[in-house]
Amino acid sequence: MHRPAMAGTRQLTPDVPGQRHSHDITTALFSRDELAMLSLFAEGWCVTTIARRLSMSDRTVRRRSRMLCDRLNASSIIQVVAWAARRGLI
Repeated sequence: MHRPAMAGTRQLTPDVPGQRHSHDITTALFSRDELAMLSLFAEGWCVTTIARRLSMSDRTVRRRSRMLCDRLNASSIIQVVAWAARRGLI
């Protein structure tokens, strides 16, 4: 079911050229590491734990999270996680 955007909310709008099949979106928008990070966020892990599990710094996790939000025009990483989950990417 398609729901119209509520006033004052931001639409997630990936800038992906061409067709938007699930596989195309995955390879065009997310690296393997980004999908791993989104999966860990979806499981409810905190930034520190995600950083440790992915062998990176907290700052890197925060920076990459912000980049994903910017890429999808989202205001939070939770929006990105929900977007990816609805499309079966994580």
